[in-house]
Amino acid sequence: MKSLKRRAVPIVICLILVAGLLWLSAFGAFKIIRGPKPMDSLALTELAGQYVEAEVEVIYSGYAYTERTNESTNHSTITEREYIIPVGDAGYMGFAVDAEYIDTADALLDASYAMLTGESNTPGEPMNVKGTIVPMPKDSLEFYHQVIGYDELTAEAQQLFLPLVLKVGYVGDMRYSIIWFYTASAAVALFAAVWMLASALTGRYQKPIHAYCKASESPEATLEQLEAFYQSTEPVNEVRVGRWMMFESGGKTEVVDAKRVIWAYLRTVQHRTNGIPTGKKYSVVVRTLGRAQHDIPMKKQETAREVLAEIQRVLPHVVLGYTDRLERLYIERLQDFACLPYDAALRAELFGTQTPYDS
Repeated sequence: MKSLKRRAVPIVICLILVAGLLWLSAFGAFKIIRGPKPMDSLALTELAGQYVEAEVEVIYSGYAYTERTNESTNHSTITEREYIIPVGDAGYMGFAVDAEYIDTADALLDASYAMLTGESNTPGEPMNVKGTIVPMPKDSLEFYHQVIGYDELTAEAQQLFLPLVLKVGYVGDMRYSIIWFYTASAAVALFAAVWMLASALTGRYQKPIHAYCKASESPEATLEQLEAFYQSTEPVNEVRVGRWMMFESGGKTEVVDAKRVIWAYLRTVQHRTNGIPTGKKYSVVVRTLGRAQHDIPMKKQETAREVLAEIQRVLPHVVLGYTDRLERLYIERLQDFACLPYDAALRAELFGTQTPYDS
């Protein structure tokens, strides 16, 4: 019954979400999968913006760090530290690592200093890293220049100190963890879109209809009648009422023989968080002679009442509204319940002079 058409909007929304999430990640996952370039294979003029892998054997000095302070304890934690490393034959650049690698980088810095001063002949443990080479932020660049005495250097020497920093664990300006989060979210949205599309094309949403037809004496004829009913019956808030009731519930198209529907009412569920009302959900509940119950979700109370009004107009044999007495009657005296709308004597016996169905 036009399942694909009804699912077109959520499928498109999911695909837009996929594109948006991948765009937010700057398509970093594809760069990670494609792999980094060896840093030593690039000329100094080619470094900026490259996702690279490098073996850092020497660290000359630190020049900046970033710390985070816990306001309640006033305790500070260093979250990133920046160092100076050699690059190419005679160049230098920044090298930024987060807290996970600071101890390793500090150990290599100490070993490098000992080697340079002659205190030791043992080189430090090289760091094999991957990351992106980006322009130094303005504040980091100022500290970088202060440490190297940039203003006192000749113009030729200044050219050797590149205003670039290798940020370990980054693709572009984004951490691996954030990239994978966006990518995983995009994968979930893509899976949802494919699942909805496949379900619509394979008729998964119409399984209840096919099951209903299969249980009838003439499945093909019943399916044709249902198709004609769908085409000819104007829906009220996505609910069709006539020879059958047809509606969506739980993502599937349900069909119920209208002659077996005997009770319908509005259900309101109040949601609370820590005792505070946070919203309501509405549904039209339909119950049958076979004691089956169908909940039809509604966006608003008004739309639910419109559906109930349509049921009352088209199916006058259906009892409308909910009371505890009706619930007991439905459970204990089902056949009497079904007779209520057109048996005045029974209504008088059960409800006396009260408004029909009042508890």
